Amino acid sequence: MTSKTRQAQGKAKKQLEEKIEKKSLEYDEQYKLKQVFQKMTVREVYNEYKIFRKQELKDSTFAIQNIMLSNILKDILDDLIVNVTSFSIQKYFMISPNSFKYKKTQKSLINLFFKYSLKLGYIEQNPIEKVEIPKQRKDIENIQKKRTKFLSIEEMKVLKQSFGNSPQEIRMNYLIEFMYLTGLRIGEALALMWENINLENKIINVKYTLDTNSASIKEFKLNSPKTIDSYRLVSISVRCIEILLNMKKLNVKSKKVNKSFIFLSETDSLINPNSLNIYLKKIARKACFENKKPEIFSSHMLRHSHVSLLTELGVPIKVIMERVGHRDEKTTLQIYTHVTKKMENDVVEKLNLLDL
Repeated sequence: MTSKTRQAQGKAKKQLEEKIEKKSLEYDEQYKLKQVFQKMTVREVYNEYKIFRKQELKDSTFAIQNIMLSNILKDILDDLIVNVTSFSIQKYFMISPNSFKYKKTQKSLINLFFKYSLKLGYIEQNPIEKVEIPKQRKDIENIQKKRTKFLSIEEMKVLKQSFGNSPQEIRMNYLIEFMYLTGLRIGEALALMWENINLENKIINVKYTLDTNSASIKEFKLNSPKTIDSYRLVSISVRCIEILLNMKKLNVKSKKVNKSFIFLSETDSLINPNSLNIYLKKIARKACFENKKPEIFSSHMLRHSHVSLLTELGVPIKVIMERVGHRDEKTTLQIYTHVTKKMENDVVEKLNLLDL
């Protein structure tokens, strides 16, 4: 107060009592809320968190993240969230057979969940802060596996000789070769429609990717590409145009409900990515590659192989990145380095053969 009179003292006392009462009420509300939070299970908070995340993510991304998080939380869903410790999460990562890369992504996702819980007052500290993921041992087998996870031009020719000739296999053969020659992801290739093809200028417009995570392949559900760099125009070769026209002929012959898409299967849907991966392993076993196990063959290997192909053709790395829609140089550089090393060895071998 501005003075020490009895009237001022009375006024000050009244204001102080009001402040104390207000603070007491606030404390009571926080205390009551805290009591409620202490009875909440992981399942209750996670169900709330999913509603929040679904508004932020694409359906396909949400579906993938939900699976990854559910695998970690499945054994503690009915536990009180305040009782979750670093030890219980650490234990999961210690015994998990998943790759280091997969576990690293899982840790990042579970960290977001507990950060959300902390911010809303459900917990007082984030248990993930003390969790460590065992680092992957860089043994010769893993290094060799990375080095062989792409096909050279000669190896692709060998693989083609092992192609099957059933009606369904012929369709998959075309898709395999098309992906090898364009570097498209499997979802991008399957999402291609005739409206995205400019045959006259030999260009395809990559605008969509197929969503097989939150919808059945028969639903033809499309999403935006993986990243902003994935929106791109890709020039195609004469052979790619032949493949597209051959697919058009095959699709016209069959009674398809959806004729907008290109890589349709014998049934009333698109070619199934899982079936394609099984088929790739089958023809790889038939091809009998000396330095490549059939288990490493997948649709994504074709994308890596395209980077390998462009590298062998002497295409600059920046041009390769733009063509395949790579945002991070790391993936491109890994393949680029392995291939250029092989090319250097080839040069030495050729020099050794010189007879001067």
